[in-house]
Amino acid sequence: MDRKKVEQRNGKARKAFNMVEKRTYISPEYDMVLGNEEISSTGPLVIARLKLKNADKKGTLPEFLFRWDEKDNHLDIDALDTSKKRQILFRNGNTEYYGHRPTRISTSPRIFQIEIAWSGNKVYSGEFGFSLGRDVEAKTAIGIKTSISISSGKSPD
Repeated sequence: MDRKKVEQRNGKARKAFNMVEKRTYISPEYDMVLGNEEISSTGPLVIARLKLKNADKKGTLPEFLFRWDEKDNHLDIDALDTSKKRQILFRNGNTEYYGHRPTRISTSPRIFQIEIAWSGNKVYSGEFGFSLGRDVEAKTAIGIKTSISISSGKSPD
């Protein structure tokens, strides 16, 4: 993510709040951790994470990052700590790996239907809603105009 674009406060999403999770399934390997973070100077805006309960599973199972995609105005989910090949499979979606781009079921309020599978195993299913805080910076310029008139004090004849 472009640091300069993130640092500009021009109406972009800066924080997620009012998060509501309606879970129908979560793998016993994972915990859902709701984000309460503002966007960092390099992005992304983290909404939530699916974290492994057992650190020994790192490398065999990924963790999942729920992030806001400002350009597409959509929630994206990324698989972390896994091979590039499996990240691409997950991003593109197929019968074994899917969940990168959840289905939007409502715009106002913002709600997504999430279905995540990894290596053919169901990881997570549910609805996830949240609001976005946007930060706008207004700039105002004030100018002062002065004029000076100098006379010699003599009146014209």
